[in-house]
Amino acid sequence: MRIGNWQILFALMVKDWLLFWSDRRAFLFSFLVPIILASAFGYIFERPASGSASGPRLPVCLVVEDSGPFTEALVRELLASPRLQAQPVDRAAAESALRHQRVPVAIVIPEGFAQTAARLGTLQEASKGGLLPQIVLLHDASRHAEVEWASGIVAEIVMKQLCAHHLSRWLPADWQSWSMPFQVVPVPVSRHPGRRFNTYTHSFCGMTLQYLLFWGMESGLLFLRERRSETWRRMRAMAAPLRTLLAAKALTTAGVGCLQVLATFTFGWLAFGVAIEGSLGGFVLLSLAVCLLAAAVGLLVAAWGNAEAHARNISIVVILGVSMLGGLWLPAFLLPEWVRELALALPTAWAMQGFSAVTWQGASFLAVLPCILAVLAFALLLLALAVGRLHVLEKRAG
Repeated sequence: MRIGNWQILFALMVKDWLLFWSDRRAFLFSFLVPIILASAFGYIFERPASGSASGPRLPVCLVVEDSGPFTEALVRELLASPRLQAQPVDRAAAESALRHQRVPVAIVIPEGFAQTAARLGTLQEASKGGLLPQIVLLHDASRHAEVEWASGIVAEIVMKQLCAHHLSRWLPADWQSWSMPFQVVPVPVSRHPGRRFNTYTHSFCGMTLQYLLFWGMESGLLFLRERRSETWRRMRAMAAPLRTLLAAKALTTAGVGCLQVLATFTFGWLAFGVAIEGSLGGFVLLSLAVCLLAAAVGLLVAAWGNAEAHARNISIVVILGVSMLGGLWLPAFLLPEWVRELALALPTAWAMQGFSAVTWQGASFLAVLPCILAVLAFALLLLALAVGRLHVLEKRAG
């Protein structure tokens, strides 16, 4: 660029910065909303450390239609379980709670269960294919994980009571206080074994990425509005090529994006301990790459959008779609395998992998470099598509 073009570029960037800071809606949308949503996502999915007495408890309804000492002992164990939040109700109340999704599971101990389960011949009958006693788990049709959770807890408690009923006569009086003859020890494998995974880290990475894309969309819609007004005609009348005008818009969008990354991660670090455990240089370069991606999204919206409302609606759907598929809302391992494979064709998946690597995974610069290059390649591709389209439109208009 000539000296005059650099001066025009700087003046245009200053103009866009002043417009951004004068728009309170844009400020709130770009900075406060991602912080609020990231904090909410982290709070919802945060779990206490393993072994904590305040671990998660599954809310269930407990319907007792049987009676007798065996059933009473079983009910006491279910109510005292640290993994269940059981509420005794009748069957009608349990079915109503399930229909209104107040609980995911209702445990029903039917009439005659104790008499059938406590028979000495139960095991022989089971081996011969005899009719087994049943405990019914009524559940919401969409809550399969909670059903498996409740089933395992109920099976453990029932087997404990059956052992107490059948084997107590041959065992010492204190047998129930015996500990397990083995231990199951979970050992996390990471570059920082002493640091527990922080769910706030994922939520702040994901929400920052999503709202960078939304900021790019807002910037593109503003550019689209300018191109249809007298402002664009006056700028085109200046002795500056189109590439200077586009560079000013892209650099301004990327600059605001860098401020957004700085603001959200600083808040996450101060409030929730979100830390960069890996390469700081990798984090900086990845942040610059995703900010350039946001700028490319903005130019793409301005280049290919027609009416502003139509462009906004399509952009929102696309951004939400690539955010969900890219693992920005929930960790990628919770998604089906085919979705994880499909997400490799999206820049959001690579960006999320990169931010996860340089934050809680503690990855080195070389480990995160493929993610940086992938995001940069997507950004350059989108920039090429946008700039090419805008050049075509300007030639037609000229």
